[in-house]
Amino acid sequence: MSPSSAAATSHRPDAPRPLTTGECRRWLQEHHEGRLGYLSGRGPRSVVVSYAVAGDEILMRVPDYNDIAQYAPGTQVTLAVDGEFDPAPLGGSAIEEVSVTGTAAHADQAPQPPVDTVRFHESWPTGIKISVVSLPLTRMSGVQRCFGLRPGDQNQEN
Repeated sequence: MSPSSAAATSHRPDAPRPLTTGECRRWLQEHHEGRLGYLSGRGPRSVVVSYAVAGDEILMRVPDYNDIAQYAPGTQVTLAVDGEFDPAPLGGSAIEEVSVTGTAAHADQAPQPPVDTVRFHESWPTGIKISVVSLPLTRMSGVQRCFGLRPGDQNQEN
């Protein structure tokens, strides 16, 4: 492969673009899995969880024996949801990352979410006691990082 053709296929990161609140909410609604960061009795944890968006809350169902059910409610937690975004500009790829930070609560103690009307994408076996932990959608932030060909990449390598 010639140097000029190798340069034409290189991908360079563009400057990150902050996402609007609407874009963050849409991203969260289109996905159903993220990493929940919380502080357990054994220190900081980051655990992959399934979630559903219900009104202005994120709901996570976890077995009662899970640390999350005991340690997350009443404390500040962060749910991070990221992944590849299509279509990306100029045939490259794009990654979006959205974080929600707030005080978690047991869903039955939270002001609103109608837990019985929410469609969760994960089911638990019969007989497993489940807790539903909620996180308000009040502090969201997000960023989009694109990796594509930028104009002039081909000429810079020659």
